[in-house]
Amino acid sequence: METHPDFTKYMDHYFDYSGQWDSPSRCGLKIVKRKDGKTLAIATEIYRQNPGTPVTEWCAPLATRIMNEIKCSPEQFIFVEHTPDLRSKLAFYEETFDLVNFEVTDQTLSNPKWSRITHNDVDTMMEE
Repeated sequence: METHPDFTKYMDHYFDYSGQWDSPSRCGLKIVKRKDGKTLAIATEIYRQNPGTPVTEWCAPLATRIMNEIKCSPEQFIFVEHTPDLRSKLAFYEETFDLVNFEVTDQTLSNPKWSRITHNDVDTMMEE
């Protein structure tokens, strides 16, 4: 199954990162500076265009790197994992969004906890 996700309101550029065993990896990324001072990062899994570690499996190190690169504090950082619709008959290939919460130790995020949210939730988070 081949997919090439379009740049959309949830993804406006690619982000390269070192995944598990330093494997070259890539995701889609959108950073939104919100009116309330918080920063929302949406990381999109791009499936076959990602040559390395999936977003879900490298969520905490990926989120930590993004947070540090944009110079955001953990208290002001919101991370959403996005998987685009693969246009399959199988339900587990439908579009999903998960708000990911982390434990924080010395500016490092760990122990991700995923909570399923809707695209309407994400749209609202982008506007706040």
